[in-house]
Amino acid sequence: MLLLAVLMGCKTAPVAPQHTDVYESNLQVLAMPSCAAKMEAFCTCYALFTDAEGRKFYIGSPGASEDVGHFIASLKEGESYFLPAAFAGFLAQRRTAAEK
Repeated sequence: MLLLAVLMGCKTAPVAPQHTDVYESNLQVLAMPSCAAKMEAFCTCYALFTDAEGRKFYIGSPGASEDVGHFIASLKEGESYFLPAAFAGFLAQRRTAAEK
């Protein structure tokens, strides 16, 4: 089965193999296996990452949480990130900013 989405301002999503992981909620991202991964592509609602072993996965989707959407918008294509630690740090910064 192939994943193909055209929703909520996203251009056509890349065609993905059936077993590509997609993390779209805060809990899903925080519970994902730890890895260093490079952001390969970015759309307004998701980002494609590749880890050190060559596995691809997505963070975000048209139905992703607001925090996940803001997180992927803060990242840079071509950069590597340690996940989910980068997301946890992003949430902590947002919480601190909201408290001020």
